[in-house]
Amino acid sequence: MADITVKLFGVFRTDTRLAKENINVDDIGGIFPILNEVAEKVYQNNLKENPKLKKPDPIKFNDAIVYVNGEKTTKKRYSLKDGDEVWIMSPASGG
Repeated sequence: MADITVKLFGVFRTDTRLAKENINVDDIGGIFPILNEVAEKVYQNNLKENPKLKKPDPIKFNDAIVYVNGEKTTKKRYSLKDGDEVWIMSPASGG
């Protein structure tokens, strides 16, 4: 297991109300269940103050652009090491 820092950007940050989390995982794929669990807790806490708050959609690997230490990766099984910084970005969209 590696102690890493995960930073969220774009819609993922806005929807989950998470900017940065320090977590312990083996690979990129292990990040998403943990982030979704933390996002659910944040949602439940904020729901008390704002009962009309929309529940965020789960963050999925296939819906994200992922960087490790500034380099893009498309490998879900990318092995992580202590001190790695992972950026999870929502893809750009619009018309």
